[in-house]
Amino acid sequence: MTKSALLLLSFGGPNKSEDVVPFLENVTRGRGIPRARLEQVGEHYFTLGGKSPINEQNLQIIANLEAELSRRGIDMPVYFGNRNWEPYVEDATVQMAKDGIEHAYVFVTSAWGGYSGCSQYQEDIQRAIAACEEANVTAPTMERLPHFHSNPAFIAEFASAVDSARNELPAEVREDADLIFAAHSVPTAADKEAGPHKFGGNLYSQQVLNAARLVQEASSFKGKPGSGASYAWTGQLAEHKPVGGRGDGPANTGETVGVDLGVGTEHDVELVWQSRSGSPHTPWLEPDVCDHIEARAEEGNKRAIVLCPIGFITDHMEVVWDLDTEAKEAAAEAGIPFIRSASPGLSASFATMVVDMVADCAKSIEKSAQTEDQKAAEAIAKKLSTVPNFGHTTNGAFCAPGCCGSER
Repeated sequence: MTKSALLLLSFGGPNKSEDVVPFLENVTRGRGIPRARLEQVGEHYFTLGGKSPINEQNLQIIANLEAELSRRGIDMPVYFGNRNWEPYVEDATVQMAKDGIEHAYVFVTSAWGGYSGCSQYQEDIQRAIAACEEANVTAPTMERLPHFHSNPAFIAEFASAVDSARNELPAEVREDADLIFAAHSVPTAADKEAGPHKFGGNLYSQQVLNAARLVQEASSFKGKPGSGASYAWTGQLAEHKPVGGRGDGPANTGETVGVDLGVGTEHDVELVWQSRSGSPHTPWLEPDVCDHIEARAEEGNKRAIVLCPIGFITDHMEVVWDLDTEAKEAAAEAGIPFIRSASPGLSASFATMVVDMVADCAKSIEKSAQTEDQKAAEAIAKKLSTVPNFGHTTNGAFCAPGCCGSER
């Protein structure tokens, strides 16, 4: 019988102030960024004590996964590997090989396609296999679990968090509140190339848009599109405009399901972007979350905001700094009531989802029973979801030739 394991593969983060610049050097390797500039970039980490919350969060996910596997009576160890900081994925994979693991199911902490959300993790897997060869051990077969942006458990957990956040708003502003979704921005050129070539590009941004729509439909904001949807990036895409995408991109959003998902409909959403970096001359997905909040205020819209961090599974640095600090301050300065909903990754249902993803691949493992909320989310996804999940490959292979800008 094949000895299998589950590997959690993540981005990584510093554990103390002394780690910050070396960590950022790993993140930016090959770009020639001066150390002085990295020290400036690291100020967010230094302000928060030099420690990223992502490592402890990933350890909590692993503990939840181990508990879920134990609950089901599944004998499958869980390993932890990062791209940019200890424990490195190369070391984790070599250790799996030494432990006799023959097959590893790889769960990456990104729900999305695109280079940074998917293909870079495939490169991590390739590098880990090469590390095994250098160590003269036989690497396990590395089966990457697929994207999960439309998974019913993922959608249901986000929707529940949105409703919980809304209920924390003062009663007098709760009913008229707007739901805004935020995800990590990427260069428009990278988004243009995201996904297998046959898909046409923009896979990352369209998956984010798709997930946001499903979460909104599953929440108390159903049928209440955000006030800025018609002029924000998502509104442009819904009008079939090539927002940084190739001309052959699938920028139509309703024909395959027979439902009008365009601007001004009950299914429209308000989507903004955050955490951009690099040259200000390089186009990135817009609008920026803080710019968007300021624009709302300038137009006289002071309705409360429920901000959903749809792009992230846990409250790591981009959430704690860019949303809980900068976006919150922008709302306060504009006199707008503001609350940020929780991310889903530390919940027990998230661990159940991951093990169910393994079950989909292993076939010998029985899947868990869905909750009523998850059944409802699955029905919503069947009705409205227009964007597929990719990413399910072996040993770091790309989904297709040319995927996410790789060589065709």
